[in-house]
Amino acid sequence: MRIWIDVLTPKQALFFNVIRGWLKERGHEVFSTTRSGYGGFEASSLVNYDIVPVGKHGLTPYEKLIESSRRIELLADIVVKKNFDLSISFSSPECARVSYGLGVPHIMFSDSPHAVHASRLAVPLSNLLFTPWLIPKKVWVKYGISERKIVQYKCIDAAFWIKNWAYKDVRSELNLSNKATIVIRMHEEHASYLLGKNKMNVLNVIKNVVKEYYDKANIVVLARYPDQISYLKQELDNKIILPNFVDGPSLLKYSDIFIGFGGTMTHEAALLSVPSISLFPGKATLVESFLIRKGLVIRPKNPKKVNKIIRHFLYNVESRSRFERKAKILWSIMEDPKEKIISKIELFKEKV
Repeated sequence: MRIWIDVLTPKQALFFNVIRGWLKERGHEVFSTTRSGYGGFEASSLVNYDIVPVGKHGLTPYEKLIESSRRIELLADIVVKKNFDLSISFSSPECARVSYGLGVPHIMFSDSPHAVHASRLAVPLSNLLFTPWLIPKKVWVKYGISERKIVQYKCIDAAFWIKNWAYKDVRSELNLSNKATIVIRMHEEHASYLLGKNKMNVLNVIKNVVKEYYDKANIVVLARYPDQISYLKQELDNKIILPNFVDGPSLLKYSDIFIGFGGTMTHEAALLSVPSISLFPGKATLVESFLIRKGLVIRPKNPKKVNKIIRHFLYNVESRSRFERKAKILWSIMEDPKEKIISKIELFKEKV
């Protein structure tokens, strides 16, 4: 089959690189697109994933509407010329709309029903939806898809690429010392599902961590946008490392504490048995809630407790061992979803 994959975010680049590999092993032709301004293209370079940028990501609601409309037009021209048999996305509204309009079956993956805007636009236009087992089907049905079109796999999405990642020690590359390493991932301030929501003062949390641990640990802050890098450098006087883009999984593997204001890297850290503090500015997602129950993610009710939690894990030798045991248990209950996913996708081959 000729398959089109639309990749919108860094997480999706890592996720779909694995899916693409599975499909190519079975002889399918895969063509992938992305959008500029969100990191999908940059992340693809980590795994040598050949992706074509089409259109860009809007920041404000108006920009999102206009840029999405422009992307639909650009993508429609590509799909008509290439005559795809099937499309795949992680709740891409443009991919779902173009596919529906041109009669191309659309398969959707998502572990993010909290992304309401994208789900409302993409789920009803999808012929099949793949989702982790910990997300009940009824959560997706409310978006306009029948239960029979939903396939659950017993695996957390981050495990797709974490399992066989080519890890390398990036500490010397980032000029980190032999001290403990604290990694902080900035929030996704331009995501539709967070626009207009009250967010905790992210900068104050980071400042407090830097003030307390600057002389005791390496502190690495990973920003998502150039403007985040700019104001962090200004506020923190360049005292911490602010790389534009790094090998995230490798950095996490050699870290001692992770503080996440988002989702994906929190999941990665948990799978890598790194003590993880979640400060996601919205309600805990279903995946995060699951990891909290498994004891792999800590979500403090008060951000002021962050330094106390860091102190506990940095100076408690047994804490990392406990996380390693919990992570092993999680890995042991998850399945390799490859055959389940590919077999379902290939059912569409019979319709081509």
